[in-house]
Amino acid sequence: MTRLFIALPIDGGIRDALQPSYEFLCGYENFLKPVAPANYHITVKFLGECEGNVATAIESTFLEITAPSGEIEFTLAGIGAFPDVKKPNVIWAGLRTDAAKMAIIHKNVEKFTANFRFREEKREFTPHLTIARMKNGRKVAGDLLKFMEKNRDTEFGASSFKRLTLYSSRLTPQGPVYTELKSITF
Repeated sequence: MTRLFIALPIDGGIRDALQPSYEFLCGYENFLKPVAPANYHITVKFLGECEGNVATAIESTFLEITAPSGEIEFTLAGIGAFPDVKKPNVIWAGLRTDAAKMAIIHKNVEKFTANFRFREEKREFTPHLTIARMKNGRKVAGDLLKFMEKNRDTEFGASSFKRLTLYSSRLTPQGPVYTELKSITF
């Protein structure tokens, strides 16, 4: 079985801009797991564990996904949480970008993965950069809550998405290891 996902990679400049936030979040590892900056990406579709023949078919046809022409500019701004800031599952950095282009990418990925019998996501696509995952049932309070409130509108930087990538993910005790399998350049 191969664990797969489709994502928009984040460049080094944005990772560098988020480094102080990453270092701050590392101080709370007793109840959250910060995402390593090398693993930053915008997930378009998580496919999960795929049988060998399905994984091979996805990889061999991935370049057939219709992608926009030209890079998609974005600004990384604000820190928030799903489903709620005081009791989150995920802490994220927000994205300001061309919503229409992002919706087209998402729609085309959904159409592609439907060929492999993946269920269509019914929720509206909300592009975000996951920067930490909370451990079960933990509430946010004190300095962590102040940090999130203080950075609710912070602009971390601007860049552009240059490609759509198919990744494999191998889980290890030290965290996931992502391998880029194929990319479509915009």
